[in-house]
Amino acid sequence: MMKTRKKFYLGSMGPVGLMRPIIISLVLLALAVPAWAASGVQGRVAWRGELVEGVQVHAYGAIADIPAGRVLAVSPPVDVDGSYRLDLPPGDYYLVARDFEGEPGPGNHFCYYSGAPVRVSAEHYTNVGFNLIRLGETPPPQPGEMSGIEGEITFEEELLERVYLYVYTDSARGFKGPGYTIQPVESGHFRLRLPPGEYWVLARKRAQGGMFGPIEIGDYFNYYYGNPVRIAAGEMHRVDIETITRLALLEEGEAPAFRGVRGVVTGPQDEPLAGVRVFAYRNPEMTGHPEVFSAATDAAGHFELPLGADGPWHLLARQSFGGPVGEGEWYGRYEAGAAGLTLSAEGSVSEVRIRVEKKSL
Repeated sequence: MMKTRKKFYLGSMGPVGLMRPIIISLVLLALAVPAWAASGVQGRVAWRGELVEGVQVHAYGAIADIPAGRVLAVSPPVDVDGSYRLDLPPGDYYLVARDFEGEPGPGNHFCYYSGAPVRVSAEHYTNVGFNLIRLGETPPPQPGEMSGIEGEITFEEELLERVYLYVYTDSARGFKGPGYTIQPVESGHFRLRLPPGEYWVLARKRAQGGMFGPIEIGDYFNYYYGNPVRIAAGEMHRVDIETITRLALLEEGEAPAFRGVRGVVTGPQDEPLAGVRVFAYRNPEMTGHPEVFSAATDAAGHFELPLGADGPWHLLARQSFGGPVGEGEWYGRYEAGAAGLTLSAEGSVSEVRIRVEKKSL
């Protein structure tokens, strides 16, 4: 069905006495426009390379706000080339693109941005692309002797092999770490027993392998659009997850100025080490979940760690994600003392060197 735009025309404005307060109000409104109007997110939205009309990008302050409908801002519908722009003040956001309001139905489109939270910097538009999925039927839960979830993990309607299913009981940490359970899915089919409760379900398959780490260009990922799944005793819920990949062509554009820590990770003989990640913590003990972590170091040992706040930050470098340090794992801490590392107002980039050694237990 063709969508039309309604046109509105202004008639006579009446006497000058009526005009004056209107003009004053317009001037005051213009002066009140916030300084953050020149920042936000922008990019393109597509479904398998095709434009979908009527899609809007929604910004949220927390993942739990998505099913609750607590939206902070919504973009206009995408343009004829699938592009959009959404003004937002500086901060961190969770983003969803969809072409429906309220309960979704078969044929609707949806995408939760896998790189969330997205950091918006002052006077800059962060590039965020959305690779949509098209929703199918969701059958009601089936009664039985056990409770849990079952379904398929696919990519473009083909079963996806050697993928991981992640189940979380809380979304507050942004799905970092192992969560409640991780289920390896070898052939695309899964059936998982779960006690009654509320769960957040995701699927991930990293091109470099492994269960942990950021979702990068070329990895498979998706957040189940029906999250959270609320399971009662004796209910088996159908949860089908169509994965997507992050596409570079949907996220092209000028990158914001880097703010954070750059440096080199070296071994005992000051040799550069590849394949090591740097983790940033708020607490000097560096326990629990890190706030931020870098991509793996390159062949020259270089890393970049974007940081949104001044600090203080406490840094360590290691090869693996989560759990205790393994025998023979490269591991080391940046020695900045109990005060940690703080980004100065004058210089928003710190250059550091972190020396690591193979851990012996």
